[in-house]
Amino acid sequence: MELQTTFYILGIVFMAVMLILLIALVISVFVIRAKVVEIQNQIQEKIDEITHIADRGSDLVASVGGKVAGAAADAVVNLIDNKRHKKKHR
Repeated sequence: MELQTTFYILGIVFMAVMLILLIALVISVFVIRAKVVEIQNQIQEKIDEITHIADRGSDLVASVGGKVAGAAADAVVNLIDNKRHKKKHR
């Protein structure tokens, strides 16, 4: 085997190895991208769940607050009515 033939064989082997490495690199980039997109979707779902829970919580607080405000208004009206009745009876 001559030096030129050895050099060509080494060049062919090197190009074949680099081609295989390039293909593996491209595949790994697509796999990593798919995993990142999956993680992003999971995080977005969690954020949506938390937002939904927070919205329901604010609705619950508003409902309870409305009932408390209504009860307080009724108590004030009753208190005013009781004072009026006491003034009339005097």
